[in-house]
Amino acid sequence: MTWVDIDGATVSYSRTPVLDAVDLQVARGDLVAVLGPSGCGKTTMLRAIAGHLPLRAGRIAVGDRILSAPGHTVRPEKRGVGWVPQEGSLFPHLSVRDNIAYGLRSGQGRKERVEELAELVGLGELLDRAPHQLSGGQGQRVALARALAPRPDLLLLDEPFAALDRKLRAALRVDVAELLRTQRTTALLVTHDQEEALSLADRVAVVREGRVLQVGTPREVYENPVDRWTADFIGETIEVPGTLSGGRLETPLGVLRAAHRIGDGQVRVVLRPEWIRLSGGSGIPGRVRSIQYAGHDALVEVSTENGLQVTARTAAPFFPAPGDDVTVSVHRSALVYRD
Repeated sequence: MTWVDIDGATVSYSRTPVLDAVDLQVARGDLVAVLGPSGCGKTTMLRAIAGHLPLRAGRIAVGDRILSAPGHTVRPEKRGVGWVPQEGSLFPHLSVRDNIAYGLRSGQGRKERVEELAELVGLGELLDRAPHQLSGGQGQRVALARALAPRPDLLLLDEPFAALDRKLRAALRVDVAELLRTQRTTALLVTHDQEEALSLADRVAVVREGRVLQVGTPREVYENPVDRWTADFIGETIEVPGTLSGGRLETPLGVLRAAHRIGDGQVRVVLRPEWIRLSGGSGIPGRVRSIQYAGHDALVEVSTENGLQVTARTAAPFFPAPGDDVTVSVHRSALVYRD
């Protein structure tokens, strides 16, 4: 069931579209990552949903309520939309307890709701602390609890882990995703971090220059990107020329299978490093130039006999050494695009 319906939403600054006829539907209870480079319109989308920017065209609806349309805007505080910013933005003069309770009405159940959320975000023992006594990760947990306290119809998260170090970011985002699913909260997470989007979200919306290029599961977006730009943005790629004829894809790496149908002719063939296999068996002969070691795996740069530079991702501990002779083969259907 569609819960959030963004239909043809257009937002302009000085007549220049920042969001250009954006369509996006979100099912109730889903966590959708809005993924794109800086300046592509991700935060503008959140601000329009939150009611801080008017629409020039289109509409935004949550549940059975139209929140925004030309000439119609529900005030931000009446939308039932929560917001977790990049930095927690806690009220410095309020305790953790009072920060979480800020959006709740006084009365029965307020104290219990605050304590419930504090426990869920792992801060049950810190309710009486001030924000300056918290770590960055703890501050973001308080901001999340504060946003969830009123039980919003939709939660917006604007790069909430960006200011944290890598290890803390990885741990916190897993906890946050689990909490949102436990609370059955519908959420939009804005990020420019591909790993974050792919590992957390139920669905990913890829945005470029104010337009949504593709929406799908993380696996669909990674393994079957809609175009070459999306393929390159979502992860590392290798590109080689190819020729399609009657379903036969001829490339400098041998005859491959095409992952999707496209008319005959000259194409660009796109592969992921983990789809490349290095061995001493059949394949295109090559020699290892260098290795980028990452502990659990490595990126192996290979120069092939026919002049290609190919990168393969190899799992530990089976790493070749620079100068080793190998053969290169592809063990998955290739992505194909027109130039």
